[in-house]
Amino acid sequence: MGMAASQARYLALTARKTNCEWEGQQINQARTALANQTADYFNQLLNCKVPDCPDTTDYTTTQYSYSDGYNDTVLEQWHQLSNSNKEYNYVVDTYYYDDVYTGSKKKMSNPEVIYKHNVTPKNIEIDTIEKSPNEYIVNGTSYKALSEYQDTKEMQNAIKDLEADGYLKLPGGKVDYTNLYGYKDASNIWHITTKDNLENAKDNTKGLANGYYDLKALGIDYENAATWDTDYINNTVTPALQEKGLNINENDILTAIQNGAFDTGYIKVDSTTTAEGETTTFLTAVDETEAYPDGKGTGLEVYQTSYDPTYVGNCKLTELTAPLSKCDETALLQIIADLPDSTISDYITRKPDGTFEYFGAGIYSFEYNGATRYTTFKDLINSSTTYDEYGKPIEGQDKLQYYDATYIKTKIRDKQHAMIETDGSGRFVSLKLEDDSVVYNLHCEQVTDEETYQNAMNQYYHDVQKYEKLVADINAKTEIIQQEDRTLELRLKQLDTEQNALQTEMEAVKKVISKNVETTFKTFSGG
Repeated sequence: MGMAASQARYLALTARKTNCEWEGQQINQARTALANQTADYFNQLLNCKVPDCPDTTDYTTTQYSYSDGYNDTVLEQWHQLSNSNKEYNYVVDTYYYDDVYTGSKKKMSNPEVIYKHNVTPKNIEIDTIEKSPNEYIVNGTSYKALSEYQDTKEMQNAIKDLEADGYLKLPGGKVDYTNLYGYKDASNIWHITTKDNLENAKDNTKGLANGYYDLKALGIDYENAATWDTDYINNTVTPALQEKGLNINENDILTAIQNGAFDTGYIKVDSTTTAEGETTTFLTAVDETEAYPDGKGTGLEVYQTSYDPTYVGNCKLTELTAPLSKCDETALLQIIADLPDSTISDYITRKPDGTFEYFGAGIYSFEYNGATRYTTFKDLINSSTTYDEYGKPIEGQDKLQYYDATYIKTKIRDKQHAMIETDGSGRFVSLKLEDDSVVYNLHCEQVTDEETYQNAMNQYYHDVQKYEKLVADINAKTEIIQQEDRTLELRLKQLDTEQNALQTEMEAVKKVISKNVETTFKTFSGG
């Protein structure tokens, strides 16, 4: 090998050796970082606290109890009086469990409330009618444009039922609320009519002549006047006439019957004055033409839509009537006592004497899961009118609110002064309460709070799982680090071997260079 080649080779070997040294330094730094990570994980393990299993003794206490023949009462807490007297030396908190009749409210998902709708056309005789924007007031009752109301499914339902029964013809199936007027009464019955009906009724409004009365309009059964008894006269006829300002008594009514005053259905009031100046008022029969000299109005055609709930799913609904059965009355009174804001309270009222009165309609019962449940017309309507599609009325209904009254095991608490006697070891042996003349023997036992202990065990199992997962995660990460470190260690050994080989070769090349230098020197020196 020549001088130049030897020097080039030596430089190349030097560069390779330098590179090996640099790579070795990088590997050592990487192994140091891995060692630091391993130390960090090890410290995490050292800082982890191994969960301690709960000991039942930590949840076991001394419990005193006694029985009065009806209930087993437990002394929950006791506090010794600082200034005890001869009668009492402790204040004790006690409890026992008893079945308490309790009213409750629940909600049923997807109740599938089924009902049948009823549409009743009615002709209302017009006394007065007033018109204002989007409203007609008929005989004092407001009929507003339906566009003025909130667009609820309940109202849509009423309109579609009217259309289905042929009472409303809506072109193209579209509802024009501006041409429909009506109102909803307290019984959730919609009274709907059209603007044309209102306009025609207004144009044909006719009134009674002054001093004339329509017996039918007053609710008097004039066709059976000959059979009226005293009760009907005093409870129906007289009040109806007196409401119109007619001071007519029972004798006047009987005289009017004899004179045929009720034969035509229309009457007028006449009076005569005697020579002595006494005035007598009496009733006289007249015909319709005289009562309505300008003709009788055609009236207003109104359509009433009402709903009769029949089933909740497969459970048949039964509307309760007055008087209530003893069982229903007991349950309902308990419900409104415990839930005064329930919808049941809308149909039952408390009278001044403390008793209750059911309005006779609006509350329904049904048998569900072997027990009697109660709901109201309002609740049923709220669910049944929330369907997704008119043609599928039982799909997508909102939850149905319903009620029941059952016996529920309840913890009854009390606090009283007591005289407690102890034995020589300090254990309580007897107790006398301030509200009871009986001295009770106390039963002492060690009782474990199973619920609290079980909760502690559940927490322990949870903590163990977390601890084991943490250890497993650290072990897995440590294993990965160890594998990386072994790989780096193997590479470092390879570099050491390579560096030794380079060093050996460099020394050989160095000898060649030295020999070449020596030979060259001898050549030029003439040796």
